[in-house]
This record gives sequence, C-alpha cells and structure tokens, in this order.
Amino acid sequence: MTFEQYYQGNVTYISRVDPRLGRIIELAAELRPESLLDIGCGRGFLLDRFADAGLVGLTGVDVYGDVTSDRWDYARGDVTQRLPFDDASFGCVVAGEIIEHVPDPDSFLREIRRVLVPGGTLIISTPNMVSWANRVLVPLGVQPLGTETSSEVALGRKHRVLGQGNQVQGHLKVFTHRALKEILERYGFDVIRQEGVPAFFPPPLDKFDKLVSRRLVHIASGLLYVATAPTGPWPTPPSGRRHAGC
Repeated sequence: MTFEQYYQGNVTYISRVDPRLGRIIELAAELRPESLLDIGCGRGFLLDRFADAGLVGLTGVDVYGDVTSDRWDYARGDVTQRLPFDDASFGCVVAGEIIEHVPDPDSFLREIRRVLVPGGTLIISTPNMVSWANRVLVPLGVQPLGTETSSEVALGRKHRVLGQGNQVQGHLKVFTHRALKEILERYGFDVIRQEGVPAFFPPPLDKFDKLVSRRLVHIASGLLYVATAPTGPWPTPPSGRRHAGC
C-alpha cells in the first residue's frame, strides 16, 4: 500500500480550530507572506481559515483528487516524494502534524527547503514524545501517546480513555523537543520560536494540559516551532556514526 492509498482511506485531518491550529493561524497572519503552502491540507479547512484572516497566495497539497476551491490553489501529491512545485515557490510553508507521518523526515525537510524562498519561513508542529503525560504513563507500562505499534489499531494503552482500540493516525517518527530542533538545524533552518501546544484531554486534565503546554515547552503535549530557511548554500550534514564493533 502506498502513502497516498493509506491516507485516502485513513482520514487524519481535523475540521475545527483547536489551540494548535489557532496559534498557527495567528503566526501566519503575523507573517503575512506573499505565498503560503499548507502540506497535508486535507480538504482545505486550514486554508479557508488563512483566507478568512486575509492571507493570499494560498496553496495546499494532499493525496485527494477531488479538492477544489476558489479561495486557494490545490495540487494532488505524495508528500513523501518530490513536492509538485518549482524551487523557491513559497514564502511560507505550514507543516502541521505531518512530519511524524512520513517515513523519511530528512527528505521531507529537504523538499520543504527546496520549495521555500531563501530566508522563507517554516511553521511546523508535531506531538512531543516526552510530554508530561508520557512521563507519567510510560513508567506505568503504557505505550507513549503519539506513538503506534500497529498500522490499524492503537495498542498498549490499557484504557479506552487513553486511546486503546482507536483507529491509528499513522505516526512513524515521533520527536522530542530537542530532536525536532536538531533535525531542523541539520538542514540549515534557524529555529526562531519554540512553543508548546495542548492535546485533547477530557476535563479537568485539559486545563492542566493547557497550563503546562503554555509554560513548559519541553514537556508540552505538542510542539510548534517557527524556523527560517537558510539564504546561502545548502548545508551538508555529517553522516551518522556507526556503533563501535559494527
């Protein structure tokens, strides 16, 4: 099964403005780029919110073949492959909750760097593997939130409230706050803002989650970073070291 086939049948985009999307909209509205690409745009919910905020030059890309709008452009594409855009096409790229879905985040970031204008802005969000909740749950033997072991159903969560038995989201690579910053810097991005965003917890945990995520980025439920693309030559990051004795 290809990436496109999997996500055509496994809907993961959301259709309401949660705190994470609300903050992404605010950040994009502050930047007011001349052109913006939303990677993994679904049916265009976030693009419509960008348009509502007065942004223009909007484009989305996803796996669906029947998405149209008179407010923004759309291209069908497999985001695990070369993006269907020319070099330096966009002043801003939004990658909300998508990097954890791709098997090769390095190639994904190189493609984002390619389609961004030099000095362009990336707004990226992803779950935090070392969130406060996972620091509580993992010692109790619970599979970390945001990680998955099956391609079909969430396992290892013990309780339904923690997602046991839910349809999976297709997470392949899960980041800590430090790992996300380091992989961005590996490809020349300059991280200029790091924020935490809450997840989806029932009351009264939702209030605690919002408080912690707002004040303590490193243990927030979700990570929201803003980074600028390099203006000079592409960096050539070093290869990983082999383990001793291998």
